[in-house]
Amino acid sequence: MHHRIFSSDSTNRLLGTPTTPENIPLPDIGSTSPRRGRAQRLEEVPPRVHRHQGLWRRIGEKLPPQISRRHVSVISVGGVIGTGVFIGVSNSLRHAGPIGALIAYLITGSIVWSVVISIGEMVAWLPNVGGPVGLACLYVDPALGFALGWNAWYNWSVILPAELSAAAIILQNFPGINQSSRLYISVSVLLGVSTFVNCLGARVFGEVEFFLSLFKVLLICGLIVLSLVIDLGRGKEGMIGLSRWMKPGPFVSYRDIKPSSWGDFLGLWTVIMQACFSFFGTEVAAIAAGEVINPRANIPRAVKRVWIRIFLFYVGAVFAAGLIVRSDDCRLGPPQPNKNCTMNGVSQPYNANITSSSPFIIAVEDAGFGNTLKNFLTIAFAISAWSAGTSDIYMSSRFLFFLAECGQAPGFLRKTPRWRLGRMDVRVPYFSVLVSFLVGLLAFLSVPSSNDPTVTTKANDVFKWLSSMTAAASLLSWVGMMFTYLRFFYGRKLQEETDPEFKHNHPVLYSNRRWYHNWQPIPAWYAFLSCVGIMFANGWYVFTQKSFPWRIAEEPTDGPPILDPDIGPFVPTFISSYLPIPFFLLCIFGYKLVYRSKMVRRKDMPWNNGTVPVIERRRPDGFFWKIVDALF
Repeated sequence: MHHRIFSSDSTNRLLGTPTTPENIPLPDIGSTSPRRGRAQRLEEVPPRVHRHQGLWRRIGEKLPPQISRRHVSVISVGGVIGTGVFIGVSNSLRHAGPIGALIAYLITGSIVWSVVISIGEMVAWLPNVGGPVGLACLYVDPALGFALGWNAWYNWSVILPAELSAAAIILQNFPGINQSSRLYISVSVLLGVSTFVNCLGARVFGEVEFFLSLFKVLLICGLIVLSLVIDLGRGKEGMIGLSRWMKPGPFVSYRDIKPSSWGDFLGLWTVIMQACFSFFGTEVAAIAAGEVINPRANIPRAVKRVWIRIFLFYVGAVFAAGLIVRSDDCRLGPPQPNKNCTMNGVSQPYNANITSSSPFIIAVEDAGFGNTLKNFLTIAFAISAWSAGTSDIYMSSRFLFFLAECGQAPGFLRKTPRWRLGRMDVRVPYFSVLVSFLVGLLAFLSVPSSNDPTVTTKANDVFKWLSSMTAAASLLSWVGMMFTYLRFFYGRKLQEETDPEFKHNHPVLYSNRRWYHNWQPIPAWYAFLSCVGIMFANGWYVFTQKSFPWRIAEEPTDGPPILDPDIGPFVPTFISSYLPIPFFLLCIFGYKLVYRSKMVRRKDMPWNNGTVPVIERRRPDGFFWKIVDALF
């Protein structure tokens, strides 16, 4: 183990004084789960597992578990639903068409499902070592855990201003003060409230996000039902049926690339890359394990239910949107160059003054349902984006706190001042929350520099590039998780081949396996290779532009940079698409250079999970909570 660990007893006094890993209080082996086999009880627990569990136990003492089963179950399904469902579907429709977008989301959903069942199997085995980061340290290399931790912090941090700015932009059409001032006020209020909620502790965060997640679940279900009602003829357009699939067509030839079948494929491929950004966060249940009550039972259960979010919310939303809105509607966003868009059934050239909108709001307008429903949906989408931003602050601050506890971030980030709120004991890593808040200030860079929403500033361009980097960073997280699982799987397979009694002596290792785990390692390899391919093809379009000069620097005499209304400037697009990859590799090799860490050999992998939380199964009280428990 090559982490620099700090003493918990002097957390708030001697933050800069490191101790050796041997000084970490080790768990009591006598308190192991009664389900553990006799041979495994007698087997020596590897020191690396001891240290990670000792660190995780210390984190639990500083941040006592306050997120219950009902919290984590609902939050894991709806907590990070934001603009990806309600607004991001617009880009999917105009790039790939209704069928192309549906296929792309089904493919991406299958990749994400493979990631979730793989990481869920490991978390069920070792729920108290730090989630994917700790598992990477134990089964691959501490350097990979270091890189995954910082990559995840970056991802959750940069997604925060993206969600907040999206929520503010959604509200830009409301009447009142001028647009720029309205956006500044919106971002200020949303960021301030999100930070305030996180300053009240995990219990308050859990309660707030629980009800907001329920609201978003009901909202997306209501939108799907509303879409079907409009499609079946309850709007002023009458019966729509599958006419949107026939005209303008089920697929969109991306930028009219010939042959059309190749253009259709590239449109579908583009949506797959967009969907990866939307799907990031499905592994949220494993990340929040430190402050979850009874994680051994609640975390695997929440991970198993994530298919609801994948197939009902995202795939269902794309299917519903494709039924009620044309893929060439001008209001979906900037059309592809040299192509007209359609407004009220009339083909016309692209008009930059047309404000982009959600397909669901477009459908409500066309159906003639009035401004009341439209305004309600607008506010609901903004609340959803703000809710996702609140979750982003929680996740990014906990990652930063965990990195600081491991000695991989500045020591002051480990401070957890204690105070009381009524009868509730509140302990929050306020400095980590403050850092997340400061990153959230980047949301102000997305505010236009004038009342004209089409005018962008250099700062706005920089913000767009930072946001686009999150797609590659998301894929890197999944690649790292799948590589960890494959090492875990083949290490276990080696033990099974060399020790005929291995399964009998390690029953807990197999107790949480389900029928789909019998397919392994096929789902893990499928997700790993797919994520690698998507990641390296993330910026494919910039390589096809031979007619435009690549300009990596600007002179005062240069004209405006070559840009695309849909893609943006080519060189910054290339950099933002691929910069996370060398940064990730730099974290790995930099760590190995400093700490001389080595990859864990398969024969040296730990197969005794030490002390794990005892499973306490409690049935919920009340009819309402029983329904919630059954659904989630």
